[in-house]
Amino acid sequence: MNVKTFEELKLSGNLPSPAGVGMRILQLTRTEDYSAEEMGEAIMADPSLTGRILKLANSAQNAGAEPVTTVAEAIMRLGSRTVRDVALAFSLVSDRRTGACRSFDYEKYWSRSLARAVSAQVASRVIALGSPEGAFVCGLLGEIGKLALASVYADKYAELLTSEGAEDLSRMLARQEEEFNINHAQVGGLLLSEWGLPALFSEAVEGFCSSWALAPEEEGIENLTMLLRFADVVSGLCVADERTSAREWVRLGDGLTLLQKHLGMELDAFTRFCETCVNEWMAWGESLDVSTGNDVRLPSLLGRIEDARKAVEAGYDDAQAGPEAKGEATAVEFTGESEERYRILAVDDDPVSLKVLVKHLEQDGFDVEVARGGKEGLRVALSTAPDIVIADWEMPDFDGLELCRALRRTDAGASMFFLVLTGRTEDQSLIEAFDVGADDFVTKPFVPRILSARIKGGVRLARMQRRIEHDRQTMMKQVAELGVLTRKLRAASLTDSLTELPNRRYALKRLESEWSSVQRTKRNLSIIMVDIDHFKHVNDNYGHDVGDIVLREVAQAIQATVRSSDEACRLGGEEFLIICKNTSEDECMVAAERLRAAIESHVIEEPSFNKNITVSLGVASSEGGYETVNELFKASDEAVYLAKDSGRNQSRRASELVARKKSA
Repeated sequence: MNVKTFEELKLSGNLPSPAGVGMRILQLTRTEDYSAEEMGEAIMADPSLTGRILKLANSAQNAGAEPVTTVAEAIMRLGSRTVRDVALAFSLVSDRRTGACRSFDYEKYWSRSLARAVSAQVASRVIALGSPEGAFVCGLLGEIGKLALASVYADKYAELLTSEGAEDLSRMLARQEEEFNINHAQVGGLLLSEWGLPALFSEAVEGFCSSWALAPEEEGIENLTMLLRFADVVSGLCVADERTSAREWVRLGDGLTLLQKHLGMELDAFTRFCETCVNEWMAWGESLDVSTGNDVRLPSLLGRIEDARKAVEAGYDDAQAGPEAKGEATAVEFTGESEERYRILAVDDDPVSLKVLVKHLEQDGFDVEVARGGKEGLRVALSTAPDIVIADWEMPDFDGLELCRALRRTDAGASMFFLVLTGRTEDQSLIEAFDVGADDFVTKPFVPRILSARIKGGVRLARMQRRIEHDRQTMMKQVAELGVLTRKLRAASLTDSLTELPNRRYALKRLESEWSSVQRTKRNLSIIMVDIDHFKHVNDNYGHDVGDIVLREVAQAIQATVRSSDEACRLGGEEFLIICKNTSEDECMVAAERLRAAIESHVIEEPSFNKNITVSLGVASSEGGYETVNELFKASDEAVYLAKDSGRNQSRRASELVARKKSA
């Protein structure tokens, strides 16, 4: 896993991260030195998050228990760690609802993520596997790596999503690694680790994103990775629509059959299980303001799955070209002042006053959202992120100043222009409004021309913020592209272009690094020098083109034979080096002989050549008591010469030379 590339992604500033209260909770819980009371106070700063935590604590798992009514009670019931993880996940849902990747369906992404979360939670209850709330978090963040790549590499990732074979998971992962040096499965696991979620969650998310295999031979769902895969089947059914291909319908149908088998349910019971998942998905969708528009019922899907199966067997796939296939834009780009529109949230508990205000704002060309009261205003503001908020001061339960104070505590609300409508004119009251964060005020009943003039200040601020954000996005895009280019140039500078093995420069740097590790850990380090026998004869008699073919085939044979923990490099000419970490001289000799035999038995099928070649190998180990890495390297080189002098096509130890010198 390329942790260094992940650090480059973090530097872009565009990775998904908990926002507002979620970020405060993350900072609060970076160490274990925090109290449940402190976390409860942080959560209660966001009324919407508080309601979602209470909803989770009062879920079906706790049926029969006394209803939870406070965050403190929710923490006691679920545990502070679980509440923390859930709060972080919920804050991500609130923050990343749109984006710049034109081929990434953000709405469908969150809809499916929520369906996967709910399905994992319900299945976890049924089979008593782990914590249902933990399963919910993993399901919700299961494909967070995709959102990350769409955020950092918007244009390049859009190209991948619309490329041929994009629906093939293994091909997509390989293309991501080729383009970004990391894939969405790895990014997802690293993000969860970065946020301090349990290692079990990170491993499950990475495993789920790396393969869709559903393990039909198993008798049950044995781990969180399997649970996520089966929950994803249910989520796929929830969001299936006219754009879903026949092959995807068949995959979901097969998964559904396997899930029923693993849960050990009759069809009626399994149908109720699926309907429970759907109902809870819709309930959570309303709570989180996530679209759950499809009406999913298992019986009605069976016929469509069967039709899709017949279509696939007939060689026909009925995928339709939706936004993903066409690459249509799903986010509005910065287009300049003349085409910009600004969004205003109007908040008032008086329907008549609100109607008058909205009519005036719409006549001035603004897009207007309305909220009837301060609490509704907070929810709408956090979910729609308006440019300007205009709120009446005098509202029952949650007045305009309380709304302003609550918004200023959040990252999104801190940048909104806040205008207060008030009948108060005394200086102390107005000072109080400015102290809590209001930007301006207009006295009631307002004069339309005065209100329009005051709003212009908010428009100027919004325009400036949009330009700053556009410049930031441009800069971050350039940083991301520069990071990709730098990585590719770095890789090219350390790679042999002919064999695609790491080159001499990389080999010597890596050897130096491993030698330093040996000095600290006292573990063994061995190396194998490989030299092709009579290579000059090949070049002189068959030409350099054939010589290049020989070098490539030897490199491929080396890669296919060495252990996964060993590193093979080309030093130059006909010489190769294999670095064997934590390996004794005896173990390295076994590896060298295995490699020698593999190369000798390999026939290079080139019309003008069509024969095998042999190699001479020299083995040296840190067990030899060498003081520097250069001495180790030189010893392996001398062992190669010993092999050549002894008749070639053999492996020799550097320790033999030491023994000879001592005997002499």
